[in-house]
Amino acid sequence: MIAVHAKYRGREKRRADVVERSARALEALPGVGEFEILGVEDIRTQVADAEAALTLVMALLSDGGWAIGLGIADVTEDISDGDAATQAATNAVGTRPGQVRVAVETPGASTDAADIAAAFALLAHVLHKRTYEGREATSLVRRGMNQNEAAAALGISKQAMSQRLQAAGWPAEQAGWQLALHLITRAEAAR
Repeated sequence: MIAVHAKYRGREKRRADVVERSARALEALPGVGEFEILGVEDIRTQVADAEAALTLVMALLSDGGWAIGLGIADVTEDISDGDAATQAATNAVGTRPGQVRVAVETPGASTDAADIAAAFALLAHVLHKRTYEGREATSLVRRGMNQNEAAAALGISKQAMSQRLQAAGWPAEQAGWQLALHLITRAEAAR
């Protein structure tokens, strides 16, 4: 089982409204369950699999205003106030925006949590350095458009699109995505 707990640390004044709107929007992602809203700043949910967890964490990192806890645990473990993954995610969440802390509740998994957190730190760095044009270009390609289609949608040449993707760190994001997916899948399978 995998769960995500996010704490809003952005600068918006109407925090409760931002948290509520964000939770409802993020629930639309594939494999993401209904969010539980905890107070003014916190949301948490369970996800279907490693890819859904990665998609959700990347969406939260892209926003830049969330501290994120990722919990991975055995579904059969019994805790009175919720399942182990949800509790692990809640215990893991930090306070710094853009930070992903990970708790893997399986025997011998101490390095798994550190490796997953390191992969997310690298991805957060790439996302943080991205310009508006870079976010625009990567968003189109992430949705399944090829470079020609994305260039046409933006009204730029294929060469300009390629340059935007390079400047935005798209190859690094793709490599980081694969690494994080592999690490989360491995940690979940170890349980």
